[in-house]
Amino acid sequence: MERLTSDVSHEWHVAINKFSTEKVDTSDWPHFMYEAKSVADEVPRMASMFKQEREGRLRQSHQQCSHSAPEPVADNHLSCALGKRCSECPYLIALDNAKLSPEQIDAAKAWTCATHILMNGGDAAMEGYLLTEDDKMFWQKTYQGMAMSDSG
Repeated sequence: MERLTSDVSHEWHVAINKFSTEKVDTSDWPHFMYEAKSVADEVPRMASMFKQEREGRLRQSHQQCSHSAPEPVADNHLSCALGKRCSECPYLIALDNAKLSPEQIDAAKAWTCATHILMNGGDAAMEGYLLTEDDKMFWQKTYQGMAMSDSG
């Protein structure tokens, strides 16, 4: 399963923007069109992440930037944008019994998880449909940095 190339993603976005700005009725903003483009890239990324978790290849350390020291990541695992640990999700566990290859199960899990997230409002925080613990460390440090003030 391949991710979108940057030129496809860009042209898709340009077409959506053009359509959005030409609309007369702005009360019907086509948010779902932007979400469709996001999902087209998220699902292959999610399948890859399920494979990494299955193979025990999730990162064991986090480094915010090249100037910061690496920090260990305790119990790195996948969680979805709905806040559920993927290895404990009954919908995803049910797919483990499918008579499919591991890669096909990863893809089925990605589509199932993405659809579940979409049916429940999407990725409201825009952090990604799936997050690892090191992803969460990145976002927490990013938000802390944004909240810091140099007055005081």
